[in-house]
Amino acid sequence: MALVVNADDFGKDESVNRAITEAFENRLIDRTTLMANMPAATEAMELARQHGFAAKVGLHINLTSGQPLTEKMRNDRVMCDENGRFSGDFARSFKTRFFLPKETSSHIEEELRAQFDMYRQLGGRLWHVDSHHYVHTDPSVWRVLKRVMKDYPVTSVRLTRNMYSGGNPLMHIYKALFNMSVRRICKNRPEYFGSAADYDEFTKGRPGLIRDHEVEVMVHPVYDNDGKLCDIFHGVFRDLVSYKRDN
Repeated sequence: MALVVNADDFGKDESVNRAITEAFENRLIDRTTLMANMPAATEAMELARQHGFAAKVGLHINLTSGQPLTEKMRNDRVMCDENGRFSGDFARSFKTRFFLPKETSSHIEEELRAQFDMYRQLGGRLWHVDSHHYVHTDPSVWRVLKRVMKDYPVTSVRLTRNMYSGGNPLMHIYKALFNMSVRRICKNRPEYFGSAADYDEFTKGRPGLIRDHEVEVMVHPVYDNDGKLCDIFHGVFRDLVSYKRDN
């Protein structure tokens, strides 16, 4: 089996693009996922082609940051602020994470299709899908995304985080149900997913995890205040390390 290290947020801005490109050059990551609605997305794919990793770029669907690609979404006050930019508010509310107005769901479908189309237009061909701030794991978005994916050649979808211990039992149940739904749709996907910190903690006492299972580790390559290439998660910098991989 294998460990797959995925760098989120490709296309977010010029600095993140440079950090992810450097991470590829140093063999610190295996693939990345593109924020197709962000201003630096075109530059990101140009860098991917120039540096030979275009086939390793998936899609990082985004409903919480930047400006939507579609006009109806820009005018949807459930999803966007008065300036037509994603507010992220829906992802912070228990109610809207599970249920959205019918009109908003329609706008999400149109926006997701626009992001899928932009990904394809920019040359994306890995067709692995994950999301910014995990929104694809929210039931209100997942119901729409499943419908959209039927019209695109998606081969894998990121699981919800399952490399951790403890926590709310009800959340464990939901995560298990969500991951079962992903596995019914996509056979080509890892069995475990989490951040680098999750991986480091979860694998203690589990030396055979990578040998027996496929695992995805999420990183966010950036430069810290001293210009050092790092992984940032929840506002905390940590070393972007080279994991021993057998893929």
